[in-house]
Amino acid sequence: MIYWNADLAAKITCNHQEMETLPLYIDHLVDVSKAVSQSGIQPKGDRFSSEKDTFFRYGLLLVSEGLAGEILEEILSVLLYVSESKGIEFLRECVAAEAVLSIANGEDQDTMLRKLLPYCGIDKALTMMEKRKFEHAD
Repeated sequence: MIYWNADLAAKITCNHQEMETLPLYIDHLVDVSKAVSQSGIQPKGDRFSSEKDTFFRYGLLLVSEGLAGEILEEILSVLLYVSESKGIEFLRECVAAEAVLSIANGEDQDTMLRKLLPYCGIDKALTMMEKRKFEHAD
């Protein structure tokens, strides 16, 4: 889990319209997580070259090299602290960092979603959790 301070929090400010794009991004991260859990995460030269999100791609490469735990979290934290991104771009980097940590820890997709959905705000997180319960009630 990334530890927050005033500097990081100030970089995260987004408007409502920008926040609306976050659930689709989270879906993408979960889809990649599913693919990784099914095929394993082996270090291959261009394994993640199709991933357009450079922050997420870098994190996946670190995991594929065997990094996990506190070391991985420290590296991702440094990347967030030195990032020049602001607003929704920075928020996506934060969400990607949490996703990478979930993948490195071998967490299932439900746990990953519970960690990522709060970044959408409480109303959207509640709506999406209820929707998932309804879809998986069968």
